[in-house]
Amino acid sequence: MSATITREPQPDSGTSPEIVAVRAWTARGGEFPHAAVLTAYRRWGKALVPGGLLDALADARPRATGGLLALLDVLLDKRDGTYDYRTYLALPLLAPHLGDRDLLTALLVADLMRFELDAAADPAGPLPVLPPDDALVEKRLRHGLRVIRPVLNRLGWVVPVVAPGVRAEARAVWAAADSHLTGDQRLMLRCTVLPVDVVHDEHLFIRVLQTFETAFAALARDLERASTGLTGGSAGDAEDALRHGAALLREVSPLWSAVATMRVEAFRRFRQWTEGASAIQSRHYKLMESLARRPDAARLGSAAYDHVPEVRELVATGLPSVDEAYRAASLPREARVAVAAAMADFAASVDVWRRTHHRLAVRMLGAETGGTGYTGGASYLAAAREIPVFRTVP
Repeated sequence: MSATITREPQPDSGTSPEIVAVRAWTARGGEFPHAAVLTAYRRWGKALVPGGLLDALADARPRATGGLLALLDVLLDKRDGTYDYRTYLALPLLAPHLGDRDLLTALLVADLMRFELDAAADPAGPLPVLPPDDALVEKRLRHGLRVIRPVLNRLGWVVPVVAPGVRAEARAVWAAADSHLTGDQRLMLRCTVLPVDVVHDEHLFIRVLQTFETAFAALARDLERASTGLTGGSAGDAEDALRHGAALLREVSPLWSAVATMRVEAFRRFRQWTEGASAIQSRHYKLMESLARRPDAARLGSAAYDHVPEVRELVATGLPSVDEAYRAASLPREARVAVAAAMADFAASVDVWRRTHHRLAVRMLGAETGGTGYTGGASYLAAAREIPVFRTVP
């Protein structure tokens, strides 16, 4: 099957059940028809949702508030011309949950595995194009379990596994996650997978990137704690925060191996609809980068920061960095050596993450293919991986 299959906009009678349900909500209020709308989006892929449903959702938006308004903005991003990395990953809907990194990671990775199990049982279910074979499903489950096991231990969740094998363990993990889900969390999981196409592998891709974003938000908090510790004379706090961040990034790194199981054909098929959304637009990554070390003028003035003007503004107005705090801190020699070692550990974890990202981009895109955020793609990542996380630590 070609990776560049052309799909046509869907016929639009204006009387589909989801359109009728949205129009009814707009007229009378009550419970918004989340299930009908989300099922429709997954049936067509966000890129080809019929215009009648988009019209109905746009008409409903003035009545919406809070989380529903945020959802409608994400659903209508392509119509509004606001589609980007944040809306592709539904990050505005994840934002209220980012403060609890372990819980959100557990839910995202458990849902990743749940989808693989469901599709193995029913290949004609949601996102039916290019379903994986059994061996591929098992690989993905194995990588997911590597990431989620330590998280579950910290959460204290009991996961009784009643049979051998990765499938049985993955089912048990999802059952545990499902038993802990609140109504809001269950809705969040449904609302935050809005693929642009109907290719199976896009679910995996979205969940992995969301888990990375969750990690970067937590890393930013670790770096803030490290900077505060150094400024306040608590080298031990700074060392602990840096070691924690390094360990966290290594903990989620097996998800790169999950990404590596994506078929190139599948990736290129849904990628034809993702122009305008790229990881270069990741606010959490740039915040992490800036909290580690103030970006050089050339980096700060580049396209990398054009996409995150709010982070650029934070840097311009004096965002503290670990690098500056370390250089300014008056520390005993032993403490300085310990913090420097922790900084080196953190930098090494980021370097490995960057190089793995670049290697997979080359595999999926080729060395010369442009990126989806109007960047140089793999060549941009090759240059970015050479940026030092910290200045040379004495």
